[in-house]
Amino acid sequence: MEKNTITVIVPCYNVEKYVEKSIKSLLNQTYQDLKIIAIDDFSIDNTFAILKNLEIQNSEKLKVYRNDRNKGLSYTRNRGISLADTSYIAFIDSDDYVDENYYEILMSNMIEKNAEIAITDIQLVNDKGEDLAPVQLGINPDPEDIKEGAIDTGTSASACNKLFKKEIIEKYLFPEGKVNEDIATTIPAILHANTICYTDATKYYYVQRENSIQNSTFSEKRFDIIESVELTLDRIKDTERYETYKTIILYHQILMLYVYVITALKGFKNRQKYLAMFIEKEANLRVENNKACVQKYLNTRGKIGKIYWYIVINLLKLKSATCINLLLSLSHGFFKLKNKTVIGKTVTFSDIVKEAQKQKEKKKSKISISVVVPNYNYADFLLERVYSILYQTEKINELILLDDCSTDYSHEVIDELVEKLQPYISVKKVYNETNSGIAFKQWQKGFNLASGDYVWIAEADDYCDKHMLKKLVKCIKKDPNISIAYVDTAFMDKQGKVFLKSIKSEIDIRKTGHWNHSYITSGENELQNYTFLNCTIANVSSALIKKGNYDKYFEKAITFRQSGDWVLYANLMKLGDVAYVNKPYNYYRVHGNNITSTMKKQKHLEEIKRIHQDMKELTSITNWHEKEFQKRYEFLTKVWNLETGKE
Repeated sequence: MEKNTITVIVPCYNVEKYVEKSIKSLLNQTYQDLKIIAIDDFSIDNTFAILKNLEIQNSEKLKVYRNDRNKGLSYTRNRGISLADTSYIAFIDSDDYVDENYYEILMSNMIEKNAEIAITDIQLVNDKGEDLAPVQLGINPDPEDIKEGAIDTGTSASACNKLFKKEIIEKYLFPEGKVNEDIATTIPAILHANTICYTDATKYYYVQRENSIQNSTFSEKRFDIIESVELTLDRIKDTERYETYKTIILYHQILMLYVYVITALKGFKNRQKYLAMFIEKEANLRVENNKACVQKYLNTRGKIGKIYWYIVINLLKLKSATCINLLLSLSHGFFKLKNKTVIGKTVTFSDIVKEAQKQKEKKKSKISISVVVPNYNYADFLLERVYSILYQTEKINELILLDDCSTDYSHEVIDELVEKLQPYISVKKVYNETNSGIAFKQWQKGFNLASGDYVWIAEADDYCDKHMLKKLVKCIKKDPNISIAYVDTAFMDKQGKVFLKSIKSEIDIRKTGHWNHSYITSGENELQNYTFLNCTIANVSSALIKKGNYDKYFEKAITFRQSGDWVLYANLMKLGDVAYVNKPYNYYRVHGNNITSTMKKQKHLEEIKRIHQDMKELTSITNWHEKEFQKRYEFLTKVWNLETGKE
């Protein structure tokens, strides 16, 4: 058996539009000790012909096989494992693809850590290759935490973002004839491996297409996951932390199926049918009786959400699909009405004028708010953004539209907005003659133009709930010394679909639970205990900032390419108190034009170190803080693969 050679197994079924790109991403790998086994599962399109043609051109690396009838993904993967004669095994779905250095980075990491499994991040993309959403695992590489972290994610079941030693994967073959089959193989392999490793230095590109198994209409086959979980638990029952692992698995695989899929099904009769099936099939697991699992989910919800979902989950104990369904029907009607205006419509100028008229009639608030909208080539989102500002239940004092030399049709949209809104609200437009090249210069300009008590930098491509300002102003009325108040942030894609419902897990890197509740605290406390280590405000659009002359802070922020916002927030916290609202009223849009998508990791780490040095001027830094700094550098160096000098 070849020592460091990888066999990549590619099961294929009716993927004629995608398979060539997938296979070529493997053929073009920088890691040369690589073989490819592509197995066609009796496709009825041109998939097999495309594979054979690729095999002729690349016969040394690519071997193509075909099942004598359609036998399913698990059988095909298991067949590939039996055909492989190498020490390492990997899997890729035939409509997906990987970075050219994908296996070089994974293998390098495995060898360095003497690991049996290597794991990396997943990037969701559409059919056109456009980014939809990153699935950043952020696994702590410390030996005590890495296994728990590796399975405490919705992508733990995927076999495709991992590289395995053959000896560990062949112990837990894929259960055949099932969908959602990965979990009973990958999780036991992870938990029984002596060592696993993680890096985010490369990505697996997971193509979202409408007719894939995962995106198909719900059917009884989806309940195969329950059998897979039962098999998984049986395969890991000998592990030392079995109860902890069981809770995590039930949370991601069973409870998430219930709360996000089954309860969301449309149609009373249809939902009733699958609720009854779920209750029957999960009878041996009884996820509703696992208090730790239920509490883990409830901790992600707000006050009302906690009560509602506590009831919906605990109703499973009655084993009555009808009781659950009646409650769901009532709540679906309520939430549909409640959420009607959250990008659930095509916004027109007429809609915006109506909201401006309502703004004019609102009583003047004790706290005046200036809204600054920095824009650069976001014409497609401007109407939605301005609508989300004007439909706030809190009165706004003025609207300032800034454009940084856009090359799209932004000026036409802004000109018409100003013309239509002037009769009802204070609105102005400011166009740059040359592009500033950095967002902070526009923020600074907005602050200098604003006249309100507080300034809201509402980025042109973001969105928000209509109660966002009301909740923040409520905090400020309680404590006039607040220098910055912010809400939790959800992430949405270019089309406005939410894919990350809260940013808390991303900012709470030390897992303190600090953001699980709303609070008002001193800026000094926030700096000392939280913001000293990482940027704890995910998006400027989520914040209200007290008006002031912050030119010196903006000038400093401008010297940073990736972390200038952190510099600004830290200095603002020093000036007063901080308020946080534990609900994602802000929606941050992620798409290819966001600055964060082009970060250079080495420079980013250098900036983080610079900011940590600057923290010594803002707050008292102890030995404990220094140790936390070092732990952060070590973590980022590992997960960003910087020890090799690669970005």
